[in-house]
Amino acid sequence: MKNIAICVPARDEVSTGFAHDLAIMSARFYGNAQAGTLFNVNFVSGTLIADQRQKLVMMAIKQKADYVLFLDSDMRFPPNLLEYLMSHDKDIVACNYATRRLPVKTVAFSDFAELKCVYSGDKTGLEEVDAVGMGAMLIKTEIFKKLPLPWFSISYLPSGNMYIGEDIYFCKLAQANGMKVYVDHDLSKQVKHIGVMEFTHDHAEACRPDPMDEAAEIVARLQEAEDEKDKV
Repeated sequence: MKNIAICVPARDEVSTGFAHDLAIMSARFYGNAQAGTLFNVNFVSGTLIADQRQKLVMMAIKQKADYVLFLDSDMRFPPNLLEYLMSHDKDIVACNYATRRLPVKTVAFSDFAELKCVYSGDKTGLEEVDAVGMGAMLIKTEIFKKLPLPWFSISYLPSGNMYIGEDIYFCKLAQANGMKVYVDHDLSKQVKHIGVMEFTHDHAEACRPDPMDEAAEIVARLQEAEDEKDKV
């Protein structure tokens, strides 16, 4: 028997795609779960992501959850996500996914200080990483008892002259306390990151039909019509 807490930090709304995937995954998992399995879906709205994640973990601990599944509200994922991640029996295992800004990179790093991304397209199985985003991450709740507070924070990295997010902070905190972070490359290929793009005339021009191609298509249709007449 397991106690699962799905934890979603969000703003005021979530995308329809995310809501659809969450409903299907929840129904699949709970429908197939062993009798007595407990299953909670927790939302915390706000704009301070580190605070939201901290509150969500506190809720999961209060619910006596064995696992915390963090899902960001801008993610798409397959119905078997939860059971697949649980099957690895790791303290921390996540999906690698694409960023939602150009140039598109990934959110997993072999060396975060050097911003060396891990790419999943040509890989399979599990890989230990230096850090990874928390858009789809499964964590054994018991590890939080071994970690000092705060579990999540926005901090400054002097060596890179940049700020690091609460997800990277968490990964580095876990590693500093003897834990490993993994990504599942197979599952990562099925996860998508929802973004917003502004469409301009540049996009229209790039997709604009070539007049010569249009003319050739008209000629081909006329020739086909003539061929049909000849058959008659």
